[in-house]
Amino acid sequence: MVVEKCGITGGSTNVSEGALNAVDPERQQKQGIEDSVEQFYEVTYEGGHEQGTPELIHYLTDNALDSVHWLEALGVKFKDETGSATGSLGERSHYPATPSGNTYIRAFEAFAADHADQLVVLHETQAKELILENGSVAGLTAVHRGSQEITVNAKSIVVATGGFGANVEYRQQVNDGVWADVKLDDTIGCTNIKPCAQGEGLKLAEGAGAELIGLSDIQLHPCGTPGTGLMEDIRTSGRNRIFVNKSGERFVNEGAERDTLCKAIFAQPESTYWIVVNKVRYPSETEPDANGATIENMLALGHIVKGETVEDLAEQTQMDATKLQASIDGYNQVVAGATEDPFGFKANNTADRQLTEGPWYACRKVPTVHHTMGGIRINVNTEAVSADGEVVPGLYACGECTGGIHGSNRLGGNAIADCITFGRQAGTQAAQHATS
Repeated sequence: MVVEKCGITGGSTNVSEGALNAVDPERQQKQGIEDSVEQFYEVTYEGGHEQGTPELIHYLTDNALDSVHWLEALGVKFKDETGSATGSLGERSHYPATPSGNTYIRAFEAFAADHADQLVVLHETQAKELILENGSVAGLTAVHRGSQEITVNAKSIVVATGGFGANVEYRQQVNDGVWADVKLDDTIGCTNIKPCAQGEGLKLAEGAGAELIGLSDIQLHPCGTPGTGLMEDIRTSGRNRIFVNKSGERFVNEGAERDTLCKAIFAQPESTYWIVVNKVRYPSETEPDANGATIENMLALGHIVKGETVEDLAEQTQMDATKLQASIDGYNQVVAGATEDPFGFKANNTADRQLTEGPWYACRKVPTVHHTMGGIRINVNTEAVSADGEVVPGLYACGECTGGIHGSNRLGGNAIADCITFGRQAGTQAAQHATS
């Protein structure tokens, strides 16, 4: 039985880009990409500023490819080539062949429909408390549509309720880590579906004896839409784009970690910037991109600016044309291997190309709350663990509601990998416990 607070299945995964990191020799070797599980582990550990739990990271990186294959067995189709999510520090991001993370949810919903005699999903049902008997989980209480009280008897419970990025009060309360100097109030948006990222699952697990860890490890993403924080229009994921400030100057290594990117953005005038792309990224204005959006529609909505030339783009965005051209020229020299980038950008991706011809497109962006790396303490069996290191019998957790995997900064593409990899483990362990 699945107890789901919202009226939809899948929460904020529906609006994610769907990137799933895994070392995949079958795909990567065809692209000339050199990679290894050991390298995946190292960049995940180091990208999290060496704050992640090594055994959890090893489990993630060792088993992520199995998650790809498991999804494929459920009917999910991935693109033939891997790419690079924003701040992924590699070229191992698997993207669904159809746009967004909703692809995964559709596959799960189809599976649930095909197994309706074995699986029940209770939508609009808010879990209220975990029931304990002699220190072990025995079920939960919930309320359906705000009035109907429900009790579920269960020997095993998996908490998979997501993070707390949209809970403004709570995120400010625990924000004494990497973003302590930034007021994470409602002037900063969130990429998540608001009701799906309130952190209730953390409080349920804590009430049952589980320890909450790393709560100050909150991730901001550089792809926020001004005014909402949602990730829309031209995305920061992928390559062949430059980030420039209001004057048209590059200010950061576009391939850096997400926290590095956002810190650099906050240092710019008005804490905003433009992502600039050209025909390399969008050869056709009517062809949908990886997220199903087209330049034609973005222009019609007034969400982006177009210029046939660099000078034209600069005029429409009020950038300095000379500075913008210098930014493009400097980036191209790095891609051509003629110079080293002062910001540290490395043209080490098989997709990297020089940006030389119009039309040019620009989209304004701001940092936005994206992911909360802290949460319920777990072990590699996804069992919830108390502050004294004891397992809470019958209680499991997976996905963004857990802590310890990503350290203080999550790599782009590791969230879906985390959800699926540890979700599979949680399901297996919970079923074994329930039937033991």
